[in-house]
Amino acid sequence: MQSKNHTIVKRPWGEYHVLEKDATYWLKKLFIRKGEQSSLQSHKNRDEIWIVLKGKIKAQKGDASFILNEGEILKISKEEKHRIYGITDACVLEAAFGEPRERDIIRYEDEYGRA
Repeated sequence: MQSKNHTIVKRPWGEYHVLEKDATYWLKKLFIRKGEQSSLQSHKNRDEIWIVLKGKIKAQKGDASFILNEGEILKISKEEKHRIYGITDACVLEAAFGEPRERDIIRYEDEYGRA
């Protein structure tokens, strides 16, 4: 689906909008609904940086978890397990570097049956 030249992808936890993409990076806006979470996952070929634009999230990174508010940033390294949980409805800017591709996801846990 295209809207304002951005691809919109629906997910069980909300949706994301691809703002810009090329062979070595992408920029996405993730919209996480309150009480929903992404799968526990990692990526072989990319690092990510999350910036909370709106709302409040709980971010799992490895064995640690962090509460992030608007304006706070978290870096996720290649092969590091991670997930996002919406404490409130939230918007997170995701910048991925390396070889960003959706099929790079390795899922370990997923409440929506995708692992």
